[in-house]
Order: sequence, then structure tokens, then C-alpha cells
Amino acid sequence: MQEAWLVKNFLSEFAEGAYGKGNSEPIEVALKKFCEKNWVELDDGQREYLVKTLQLLAFEFGFLSIILEDDNIEEVAVIGLHKPVYVFDRAFGWMKTNAFYSSEAAVKNAANKMARQIGRHLSLQNPKLNAVLPNGSRLNACIEPAAMQPAITIRKFREKPFTPTELVANRTISSEAIAFLWAAMQTDCSMLVCGNTGSGKTSTLNALFCFVPKEERIIVTEETPEINLPHEHMVKLVTVQNIGIGMSELIENTLRMRPDRVVVGEIRNREEVNAFIDTLLAGQGKGCYATFHARSAKEAALRMKKLGVMEMDLGAVDIILVQKRWNSVREKKVSAEGPFSQTFSQKVSAEVRRITEIVEVSHSAEGLELRTLFEFDHEKGMLVRKNRSSKVMEKMKITFGLNEKQLGKLLKQREKRLRLLQAKEPSLKEFFEEISNEPD
Repeated sequence: MQEAWLVKNFLSEFAEGAYGKGNSEPIEVALKKFCEKNWVELDDGQREYLVKTLQLLAFEFGFLSIILEDDNIEEVAVIGLHKPVYVFDRAFGWMKTNAFYSSEAAVKNAANKMARQIGRHLSLQNPKLNAVLPNGSRLNACIEPAAMQPAITIRKFREKPFTPTELVANRTISSEAIAFLWAAMQTDCSMLVCGNTGSGKTSTLNALFCFVPKEERIIVTEETPEINLPHEHMVKLVTVQNIGIGMSELIENTLRMRPDRVVVGEIRNREEVNAFIDTLLAGQGKGCYATFHARSAKEAALRMKKLGVMEMDLGAVDIILVQKRWNSVREKKVSAEGPFSQTFSQKVSAEVRRITEIVEVSHSAEGLELRTLFEFDHEKGMLVRKNRSSKVMEKMKITFGLNEKQLGKLLKQREKRLRLLQAKEPSLKEFFEEISNEPD
């Protein structure tokens, strides 16, 4: 209780500028002055602990900063007052921490501090917000009346984005499929990347843009900045809801910006979906790309039709890529050591992220056709080829000036190049530079 009193009163004085203009005094010096004034004696251990705690509370995001430093944490969730904060660990899934918030004001202050850089804040008039932290993590926060209990969700993104070869190494996709997508990204193909929440849609889209020529002009439209592309000639547009600039307005605005490629962070409602389709039908540049919540290509087409897209207009999308996240429970052999050592089976649960479908979309007199090019085989545990491409392959032939046999040879050569690059373990920037500078 004494430490709580000290922290509360010190921070109150510190916020009021009691220790120099703009709080110019270091925390250590300010704490010493506070203790002398209030006749408080601290031992070395207490002082070290309190300086670190006060530093986190005054200049960072409190205990959340410590949690966010852990590279194995993908998600952080505050679910109310006096309840443990949860984290999603890559290896172990959801786990409780021993940290909690005891007041709504503390939750609101933490969220507002995180969102301060982009000028957003929580209040009774604005009880929910979306923002991006300095490290690229995505913040969502809600308080009353939008939530029964104050809640914060932070989704962390890797500081080093995935490369295409890492997706192959992680078994997210096969080398054959990524070689096909490499060629597709260099044509004027448009793509919809679908999946459930947390499946890795944005990470995959980021990685695929390594195959887009470096000199192209790219326009990115998002509500919350997540797309992280290696291209220099890129313009990022962000929604500003409080002055009426939504996703549909941004998508329409790209028509006046002469892009080579348009990337939409996520399309969710009728207005956004139809604005994206209108952009495709306008023949924007060399391709348009978006992420969308759907668990299969068929579900994506049905959802888009329910959101007002005509079936014939869906043919403007060339490829639907589906990436899913699911739990995999497997038996693992475990050996018990000792005088009566034995081997027994133990069920282990792990989360799996895989590309499950790559589907070609076309429209003919018979209607919409969804041709599955690659599909995840659950028995083999890998993505396998199902059918030959027709529409996309024709575009590739025109782009590369090759016949079908020559194009097949090119795709095999690219598989080989990807394996060589995988052995080098390049960063995203290194991968992009090598792909851009090395001739086929």
C-alpha cells in the first residue's frame, strides 16, 4: 500500500511539472527529491524497482510495455477490471498473466497514451478507437458505453516481415504455388486474400509484393496501417472517420492518382466491397489487392454477392487466395526417465496457419467459375496442385511472351531460385533487392 501511495502521488506531481519544465529531471533525481520531501526512505532494491516502474508509467505503456517486448507474444488482451490480462503465445496459445487493471481511468490512460501519436483518444463521446503503436502493433480499445467492461486488444506484428521463402519454410505454402504466384504478381492479375481472424492474410500479402517490380507506383488504403511493402514509390492513405473520410472515399480517390497497383488493407462492408469492385472494373493499373474475411473461395464469392456485387463483376478478380488458422491436436511420444522408464503418448495442441486454396476466378456464359488451382491436402499436410490455370496462364503468356511449354519451364526455374534464396535466409529487403535486380 505504501508503494501504491508513493507511485500515485509521485506521478501526480510529475504530471503537474513539479520536477522541472517538461519534466526535465530524470526519474531517478525526481524520485530522490520526492522521497526527501515526504520523509520516505528506500533501500537499493526498492529504488531500482520503483525507478523502472515509474519510468514505464510516466513515459511508456506501463506493464504492457514489458509484455510487448516478448517476441513470442502475438496478442495482448485486457478483458476488464480486476481480471488477469491475457496474452497469446505462439507456442502455447492463450495464457493468463499476473497483471491486471483496477480502474477504468488506468485503462483509458494506457490506451490514450498509445494512440497519442495519431491524435486519437478514448472519451464518452468516442468510446472506441483503433490505432497503431510505434512498433507497428495494432491497438483496439473500448470503454463504456461501447463495452460493459473496459477492453484493450493489441495485435503484434513481426518487426521483420515474412519473406516468400519463409512462408515456404514454415509450410504455409508450397514452393510450386509460390513460384506460380510470383509470375501472377508480375502480370496484371488482381487478388483477394481471404481467411479467418489471425490467419496471416496481411503477412502473406506483404510477402507477395516482393515479386512486384520495384519501380512501380503503389497506393495503399487502410483504416489501421498494417501493410508494410518494400517499395520506394508508395503512397499510404488512411481513413479519418470523424471527418467523414472512410475506406470507400479513399478507394475512389485512387482513381485520380495513377497507380500501378492499389492495395486495400481490408474490405468489410457493402460500401467498401463495392468501391473495391468498382476500382477493379475501372481497369486500375496492373492490379488491385485486398484482404477479406471468408473461410473459402466459395464463401468469399457468396459473401460478396450478398454485399451487392453482381456475379459477372466478380470475374474482375483473378485469384482468390485463402489462408486459414486452426488448432491441430496430435499425439506425441514422450519418454519418462528413471528406473521404470517408459514411453507413452501425450496429446499436444498447436495452432496451424496454412494457405488452403488458390482459386482462379472467371466468368462465362454459364456463370461464375471458381477453378481450384491449389488445395491443402490434410492427409499429406501440404498444398497440392489440383487443376491447371486457364485465365491467369493466358495473362502470363502475354506478359512474358512465352508459350505454355516455355512458361512451365520458367515456373520450374523460379522454384529452383526460391530454394537457393531460402538457403541464404535473406531479410525482406534483401529478398526484394535480389529478386528485383537479378534477371530471370
